[in-house]
Amino acid sequence: MHPNSEQKLVEACLRHDCTAQRALYNRYAPYMLSMALRYVTDADTAQDIVQEAFIKVFTSLNQYAGKGSLEGWIRRILVNVALESLRRNNVHFDSIDSDEVLQIAETNESVIERLSADDLMEIISTLPTGFRTVFNMYAIEGYSHKEIAQELGIQESSSRSQYLRAKSLIQKKLEELK
Repeated sequence: MHPNSEQKLVEACLRHDCTAQRALYNRYAPYMLSMALRYVTDADTAQDIVQEAFIKVFTSLNQYAGKGSLEGWIRRILVNVALESLRRNNVHFDSIDSDEVLQIAETNESVIERLSADDLMEIISTLPTGFRTVFNMYAIEGYSHKEIAQELGIQESSSRSQYLRAKSLIQKKLEELK
């Protein structure tokens, strides 16, 4: 989307133009639903997360400063809503011991790197919620372990250990497919 047309769409949404709001929703909702499904496996819950995220988008659109992409701003809201949903459902993000972290860190990463995106998403969806959340935030969304720790209320080392454990589980699933 051309920056000017994106800006015009935002301005129209700020004027509560229903057509513009619908256009904004239609443009970004499919991608946001696929993102939500990376955090929760239930389609209804994912749809609820998208709806809640867009409510927040429309009620706080005046805070969008136009710095960076609108899609990135909406994506950040969706991730926050997904994390809030996980917290409401009492998802716990436990740590694993340091010996296990070292063992996991030594595993071969090349299998994951050769995997197609769809295959990887299917495997990620089978991970326990805590591992899936940290893996998504770090490997896909680009959050740092420090940011993940702050968002989830865990130690930075717990974020690292959950990420490594998720990678290990993905690799085991890949080996089972061979």
